[in-house]
Amino acid sequence: MELNGNGITPSNRWSRNTALANCPPLELWPTVVASTFEEDSARKFNSFKDAVSLYFAGLPGREIEARTGVTRTYIAKLAKKCLTLASDGQIFGFRALIPYVRISPNIRHASFSEKRRHQQGGLSGVLNVMLQRFPQLEEELTNHILNYSKANKLLEHRIAAKTLHKIFMDTVRANGVCETEWPFNTQYHGLRTIQKFMSRLLHENFSRAVNVRSESAAKAHLSTGTGKSTFLSFDEPYDAVEIDAYRVDSFLSVAFQTPEGTETELLLERLWLVAAVDRASTAVLAYSIVYRSEVTSDDVVRTIAKAISKRWEPKKLITGTKYPPDSGLANGVIPELLYACWTTTFLDGALAHLSEAIHSKVRKRLGIVISWGAVGHFERRPNIERTFGEISKDVFKRLPSTTGANPFNGRAPDAEKKAVRHKVRAVLAEDAVDVYFAQHNVTPASGVSYLTPIEFIRYFLNERSDQFMLRRLPKSIIEKNNIFSEFIIVTVRGSIKTGRRPYIQLDGGHYTNSILNELTNLIGKKILVEVVDEEDFRHLKAYLMNGAELGFLSVSGRWAKTKHSRRTRKAINNLIAKKILVLSEFDDPILKTLEYLSTPKQQKKKNDLPLAPRQATEATRLAMEVDATPTIATKPKKFNAPITHSTKELQNRRSILDQPIPTVKKVRNAK
Repeated sequence: MELNGNGITPSNRWSRNTALANCPPLELWPTVVASTFEEDSARKFNSFKDAVSLYFAGLPGREIEARTGVTRTYIAKLAKKCLTLASDGQIFGFRALIPYVRISPNIRHASFSEKRRHQQGGLSGVLNVMLQRFPQLEEELTNHILNYSKANKLLEHRIAAKTLHKIFMDTVRANGVCETEWPFNTQYHGLRTIQKFMSRLLHENFSRAVNVRSESAAKAHLSTGTGKSTFLSFDEPYDAVEIDAYRVDSFLSVAFQTPEGTETELLLERLWLVAAVDRASTAVLAYSIVYRSEVTSDDVVRTIAKAISKRWEPKKLITGTKYPPDSGLANGVIPELLYACWTTTFLDGALAHLSEAIHSKVRKRLGIVISWGAVGHFERRPNIERTFGEISKDVFKRLPSTTGANPFNGRAPDAEKKAVRHKVRAVLAEDAVDVYFAQHNVTPASGVSYLTPIEFIRYFLNERSDQFMLRRLPKSIIEKNNIFSEFIIVTVRGSIKTGRRPYIQLDGGHYTNSILNELTNLIGKKILVEVVDEEDFRHLKAYLMNGAELGFLSVSGRWAKTKHSRRTRKAINNLIAKKILVLSEFDDPILKTLEYLSTPKQQKKKNDLPLAPRQATEATRLAMEVDATPTIATKPKKFNAPITHSTKELQNRRSILDQPIPTVKKVRNAK
């Protein structure tokens, strides 16, 4: 025997013996709480339930009728209803006995009488009759609603009810439905019926409806709330860490010094915040504020390095705000977490273009598993997304220069102007972020049984030390003070013939030391150099290809004057190659570039700021890198074209300086 939506098949003949042999035990049937029913409904339901239970117990119908009062001919019908499959995949069971509950679709059996155009009523089940009459019609409508496209047929995205109604009308008209039949004999030609059909179909196919008709956020939520446990479980601190980037929901400004010694406020581009959050404890391990229009792999790697090897220390707050007691980022509060390394990193799929750089530095060097999520699926990193949502709501969206969630939701009027007028400075925002994350780590959270994230980590370190063990970096990596140092193979240059001592060239800079410049036997050969400090590219550590150390190499010439990173040097070389920046032999490239970025451009409007937001942001980033104060350079003087005069004007001038110089012939004739 098989069960389907219409009852028991293969035959329409009902057999109690067949039903008894195939129905599940009554103990496994879906149950009903009848205590919430009204008195009459509860009495009727209990009678039906007792009758069906006795029926499947094998008692004869006469005895069941005597005990329960249910007619013996009706008992078999009730039993058949109980064995009908419901939409949840189970049999209806005792749910089918609830009074006035329909378990089958509304199927009309009566014929339609002629109806006036504005007459109401009398059309119950008319659409089902039409769908039975034209079986291909239901498939056509379903395909359009749920976007089941067939080969070589492009369907409309998120089809509207009125468009679906037009398709319905065209189809029934093409199949010979005359003007005196439904839907043509009604005022709206069945539009409301099609709207109800569309709504019911979308509700019955929830997953498909979300996938084809909802935004990316709804699709991401679709995979949550299923009641099923995730395949991977991270229950201990430092099992997994979530890393993501968030574009600050506010415009910020920065103070530039003017040539006159005063300060002026300039608007920055919207900054980025990159943070690392522990999966189990929800503790913030580290963060970086990025002064760029986009996040790079260096920013992600720098955040990871902070979380592992840089101890957090309280900042000297400008605003006078105080840190809560015993608060701070994880490795600043718990000393054991310094140089501790986690197992898995969850990264946003939107940063996939950075995957190669992060894999080569993080996975190979530290042995951390990298898990890239699909773009738009934020539910894989719930803690970091929640943390960004909270800091956006509690800090940035409260500022007078907030951008809100989008231009139509929460954006402050004239946000850019308010950032400059009210001096909503980035340095103040940095203080607020640091205090907020420090406070977050000592705030009780329901997800960890109302422990604070710091208390949760300490519990595993102290109370479960026999079962929990942190994975720490090897001593050889710790001693280098840079866990992400980069190795580059270069060629030694030089010539005995021309007297050029051995040196290497990297990114336009010449490096050497007292050892290398005497080793002429290395000229033309490969050596290995290590970028020990990425923030100071003036010094490299050199090794022979067999691993023997050659000491530190220092850059010579103009690149040796000011500390700078490799990324900054590459950017400056790019400006030089494009002839945007012209340097003399004695110019400091870093300061010259800072001057170029801080030089006001020609204003298009009277109220324009001296520097564009992107220009001010890059100038601020470079000034912070070299520990300088952002300063607006003096405006370049305008070139004035020589004034020309007419011949008549020159003749009328009496000054000898305005007269043309006489020729020798004219002087001789004058004598």
